[in-house]
Amino acid sequence: MPVGTPGSPGGSIRPPGLRCSGARLRSRLEEIALLRPARRRILNAFAMASVLEDLPVDFGKLFLPEELTPLFHTPSYGALTPAQRRRYNQLHALYFNEQILFFETALGNTILESLLRQPWPDRLAAGLRQFQAEERQHSAMFRRLNQRCAPELYTGRDFHFVQVPRIWMAVSRWALARPLLFPTFLWLMLVQEERSLFYSRRILRHRESIEPHFVQAHRLHMADEVGHVRWDEEILDTLWQRAHPLSRKVNSKLFAWMLDEFFTTPKRSQLRVVEALAGEFPELREGLPEMRRQVLALSRDDAFRTSLYSREIVPRTFARFDATPEFRALEICGYRPQWEVVR
Repeated sequence: MPVGTPGSPGGSIRPPGLRCSGARLRSRLEEIALLRPARRRILNAFAMASVLEDLPVDFGKLFLPEELTPLFHTPSYGALTPAQRRRYNQLHALYFNEQILFFETALGNTILESLLRQPWPDRLAAGLRQFQAEERQHSAMFRRLNQRCAPELYTGRDFHFVQVPRIWMAVSRWALARPLLFPTFLWLMLVQEERSLFYSRRILRHRESIEPHFVQAHRLHMADEVGHVRWDEEILDTLWQRAHPLSRKVNSKLFAWMLDEFFTTPKRSQLRVVEALAGEFPELREGLPEMRRQVLALSRDDAFRTSLYSREIVPRTFARFDATPEFRALEICGYRPQWEVVR
């Protein structure tokens, strides 16, 4: 039985101020048609999100391309029925939305608030404020989408699969409030937002087979993330050069550890997704230990790790690793220095 009910109350995925219908919507689309192509694509996405507002979530469709889910890369996936595969895909998509929420609320917003307390040129300060406002809009959009898909999991809370120990949250809040001391978190913002761009493009490429609310959420998310990657790079250009050489060395190693521990290897949260699937399909419970084992084994699977981070997925970040001595010598998921790649 799928979690959630199509069309159930649980929130809207429409950004604030976009309610329109009938003749007003047609008029708005005519205005959009007169704008420059890039701006027109963004406003078309907003208009489509408004149209989708009153439509139920289609639980007969995938929420993500299959290859973006860990279990797809294991032998167990081939043994699942089409209904089981689809449901796993939907549960993993909810977890993926939680990841975005966690990153943008617990990490991104805290870093941006700290950065805004520093003196910056007017242009960059205005960009940081816009960056923060857009991150909050994204968080609200993915929060509403999860609430709409599974109100029993997300009413009154943002996280079901992502469960971060309190001690880690306390330590991370302390470090995030000190971006000048810990620029490693800016590297994390850059790599994750660039990776998010790749995922959004992949979702749009498969849009005919993906649930429309998810397609539009990622279309809107992608529209802002391009600018966010540029801001990440501009801030890094300033803070990394200011850092002491010893600080750069420590922060680069901290980055490599955090990426592997929290953003690469399938561990606790993704095991909870598999366990939720077995909870909905009792016939899978006997094979649950093997599914867990295969998911955990992906940490040693180079092909899977390259599917998470590569020069195709995060080209700007990897180019920066190439240009940064502290990163070139590290073992980072999917990364090899450019001279090794072309050798």
